[in-house]
Amino acid sequence: MNPFDVLEISPDASAEDIKAAYHRLAKHWHPDRYTGDAKVEAEGKFRELAEAFSTLKDPGKRLALVQQMQQLPKAAPAAAPAVEKGKEAETPQERTPEDWAAMAKEAFDQGRVDQAQALIQYAIRLDDKKPKYHALLATILEQGGGDLRAVVKALEAAVRLAPRDVDCHLRLAGHFQTLGMAARAQRHLQTAREISPNHPKLRQAAPKGASEPGKKGKAPATPASQASLMDQLKDLWGRLTGKG
Repeated sequence: MNPFDVLEISPDASAEDIKAAYHRLAKHWHPDRYTGDAKVEAEGKFRELAEAFSTLKDPGKRLALVQQMQQLPKAAPAAAPAVEKGKEAETPQERTPEDWAAMAKEAFDQGRVDQAQALIQYAIRLDDKKPKYHALLATILEQGGGDLRAVVKALEAAVRLAPRDVDCHLRLAGHFQTLGMAARAQRHLQTAREISPNHPKLRQAAPKGASEPGKKGKAPATPASQASLMDQLKDLWGRLTGKG
């Protein structure tokens, strides 16, 4: 039994990650939730979880286990193909990228930001074509006070995959404004306005007396209108972040 596999964590997991994984899985496999044959299976799984947690929460035992694991590949490299061939049908991937993303969202909602970030990044490694994964990563990074450029990178990945995601364009507009990149901020704000002129956040940010999108007689851009657009960006970002 590999305690790291039992708890579904990597060997470099932190003590808090180990504890969180144990509590999550122990709750899922608690025997009181099952009956009949399923209860028997849950009892066995519950015991494995307890043994794995008991091993990994002890720094000495954990270090010895990691050192032992590091030596295993050198000890029997030729046996690996036979084991893989014999176990192929018994070891399918237990969780999908969507499962990992759901666990990330749950961890984030419960305030476990670091764990949420690790989970969603793993989901992205498994499937980097889901815009909502990148958007969630950006949200987690925002909450955790991460590098703003990493937030922007995640949001840009999201809009590449979902070009009509208005909320991501608006968030990018606000972040580029914060970074002092006014031209990019204006471009994303304009894109959001073109996609959804009546979006609630855009309506809230519109200055008094501004012409409504889509109406004839729209005045050409002037320095004054550009300044007005910057004011909209500031007002919009204040609303998005709750500081307005």
